[in-house]
Amino acid sequence: MTQHDPAHLDPAHLDPAHLDPAARRSAVVEALGVLGSGPEERFDRITRMAQEAFGVPLTFLNLVHQDVVTTQSTFGWQQGTSVPAEEQFCATTVLTPEPMVIADTTLDPRFATTAAVAEHGVRFYAGAPLTMLDGTRVGTLCIMDAQPRTFSPEDVALLQDLAHWAERELGQAVDRRRVRRVLDGLAPEPPVAPGVVVESVVVQPDTGGGDVVDHRTAADGAVHLTVGTVSAGRASALLASTVRGAVAARTDQPLDAAVAGLEAQLAPDLSVAGAVATLAHARLDPGSGRVDLVDLGHGLAAVVRDDGRVEELRSPGLPVALQPSGSSRRPVTAELAAGDVLVLCSDGAVALAGVEDLAHLARVVAAEGVGAVRDLLPDDDPTAAVAVTTARRT
Repeated sequence: MTQHDPAHLDPAHLDPAHLDPAARRSAVVEALGVLGSGPEERFDRITRMAQEAFGVPLTFLNLVHQDVVTTQSTFGWQQGTSVPAEEQFCATTVLTPEPMVIADTTLDPRFATTAAVAEHGVRFYAGAPLTMLDGTRVGTLCIMDAQPRTFSPEDVALLQDLAHWAERELGQAVDRRRVRRVLDGLAPEPPVAPGVVVESVVVQPDTGGGDVVDHRTAADGAVHLTVGTVSAGRASALLASTVRGAVAARTDQPLDAAVAGLEAQLAPDLSVAGAVATLAHARLDPGSGRVDLVDLGHGLAAVVRDDGRVEELRSPGLPVALQPSGSSRRPVTAELAAGDVLVLCSDGAVALAGVEDLAHLARVVAAEGVGAVRDLLPDDDPTAAVAVTTARRT
């Protein structure tokens, strides 16, 4: 399996310094988000294939949590059942890194008198632990038979291969949650500044979008607003988080120094990843209403005047890391009067069905608020990626 930083499993509460192994296992199982979700073909396919491969009447994909063994998928048994972990085969298997094989359960003093053997007639068991990216074993893939069996090294290897398949399927949920935590972190709380109201909406696919939104108040009272997009395939969300962190670290710098520092910091990472990043970075003085904006290849910024007129703000420039060395970024300036709205958005917002162009979108969000963007989103579209932020001078 591909290895990742264990911290990405999140829950800060999964820190092993704070949890014993059993509690950690339960926390990771809950983080998977699959308990109680009902039958899923991606898991049922594995237990069905295990049954076909070994010719056994019973196969299980079980999760072990809080002293309970829950059947997430099964062939030959009742789906979704939970039984106490005490004296269960899987509760023992999950404690070891290697598969456990019991050729004849009646000869194993650990299990000979358990209900599975004495009442249900299980005479053979083989189970492989399911291990997550941080090393936590969360359950097992196991097979059972009513007759004692021999189990060759090749059989063990096949069972392990099927278990690795199950691990990958379970791990997808963690990866999606990991990305979702990153995405959720890309929209900070609106800054509080007298005379200015900031609103944002960010919608990103669970598979990982690259839109960036940041807004915060500098020490001098100025409001900094940034919207951008990182295009880097599956790495887009993580690089977008890096971009936002670099923006946030330069809140108190003058605009020209902040932009120069951003490019110097981000260019190497973007180049290595073969990524392209565009940004619109603005500084708004709440007292005077002055807006200074530098456009790094983004081109999606506008001011909606109180009377409905739209003025697009364009500051010529190429995306981050593509600007010729030695050339400077030229800011564009505007003045916001009471009732005027600064609008920054991503490509995805302008591409929404029903949106004619930047000016049209700007008028909609100025009149109805950024929540109107969600009404324009297609239902159940897992690929939607939209970011809009506005600053209204009151």
